Amino acid sequence: MGLVTRLGSGPAVRRSQQVTLALCWAVLVVEGYDIVVYGAAVPMLLRVDAWELGEREIGLLGSAALVGMLFGAIVASLFADRLGRRPVLVSGVVVFSFGMLVCAAAPTPVVFGGGRLVVGLGTGVLLPTAAAFVAEFAPPGRRNLYQGVVFGGIGVGGALSAVSAIALAGSGFRAMFLVGVLPVVVLVPVLLRWLPESGEFLVARERAAGQPSIPAGSWPLLLSRDYASRTLLFWTATFLSLLVLFGSYTWLPLLMNRAGYDLGSSLRFLLALNFGVVAGSLMSSRLADRFGGRRVIFGSFVAASAAFALLAQAPPMLAGYALVAVVGVGAVNAQFLVNAYVAASYPTMHRGTAVGAALGIGRLGGVLGPVYGGWLLAERFPVAAGFYGFALPALLAAVVVAAFPGIPGSGIQQSAGVRGGRVRMQDSPGPA
Repeated sequence: MGLVTRLGSGPAVRRSQQVTLALCWAVLVVEGYDIVVYGAAVPMLLRVDAWELGEREIGLLGSAALVGMLFGAIVASLFADRLGRRPVLVSGVVVFSFGMLVCAAAPTPVVFGGGRLVVGLGTGVLLPTAAAFVAEFAPPGRRNLYQGVVFGGIGVGGALSAVSAIALAGSGFRAMFLVGVLPVVVLVPVLLRWLPESGEFLVARERAAGQPSIPAGSWPLLLSRDYASRTLLFWTATFLSLLVLFGSYTWLPLLMNRAGYDLGSSLRFLLALNFGVVAGSLMSSRLADRFGGRRVIFGSFVAASAAFALLAQAPPMLAGYALVAVVGVGAVNAQFLVNAYVAASYPTMHRGTAVGAALGIGRLGGVLGPVYGGWLLAERFPVAAGFYGFALPALLAAVVVAAFPGIPGSGIQQSAGVRGGRVRMQDSPGPA
């Protein structure tokens, strides 16, 4: 195999797996912080008199990061299967921190929007690349579990963002975005030192040497006769899911505030939402390993839709916290499992492109979500309409998931990595 050295499933291999998965978790904490920070900052942005922002402008600024994420996911789909997972992931963290710095120092809404676009470009590459990493490092038969644990980092990051909003409320929105500069100082050196390249990717790339059409043919494969129907279903489900996810993350604090809760409790609802994300990432992934990803994704979207509909009834505060947590368990974790499902449904050399493409197309829903929520609030519909407005696409996503095909049969999964030019892996049967 040339530069590939095959090792057994000893302590060194398991340690490589654990380190890689832990670093992917840390990277997704960064993404989780970004997903929530803008929604947490919305009430503060509305109070910046010099900027004179209304709901429509807030919605457009919220979509700026999603446009960046769309292009970031496309970048991931183009380069993660060619250059490797590691350089793409590290570059995404660097770009994210630079965009956060621009947002923190922005003198005008236009510059702030530009910063959000750059932030989105950085975070857009993180999730699909991390999903490919986890799919290639997770032990056989436990892929959903490890995917859930790692993706739980998004919930942790979201919770940190909500805590920052509560702690820094008196300092204004700039301090919250300045916190987002820390990853380039703290996390990037750790990634450069300890993050290995995917052994499975390197094996597949070596096998594809002299056959450049293999990585170059990822997009045609996604739309080929054998894969086109599943690809379109994955794209549709991700579109609806991200519309709900980013729309609700952007508008939940203001929506709860309009429903009668004070600003402090509205931010605490973001904590409840992300508590649901963390708890659900562990629970739903275990259920997916036991009962199958498709069933759990379907149930998650149905639960999220029901929770939004019940929130429209203006429940007591404790019940409201519980329902918001269910939204986190349902809507957010459903997308995590969709990512895992997509990653497991395509061959190794096309996996990064497949996940990146699904998230790239799906980001169109993410772009629409903040604008859609802003329209619901700006038109002064009843507050309940905002909740029902997100319940409907969640229910439609469940319908699409019911049509998902099964995951193709397995091949060989190489679970380990490379550092310093050497590949460490184990061969074991696992889902493709």
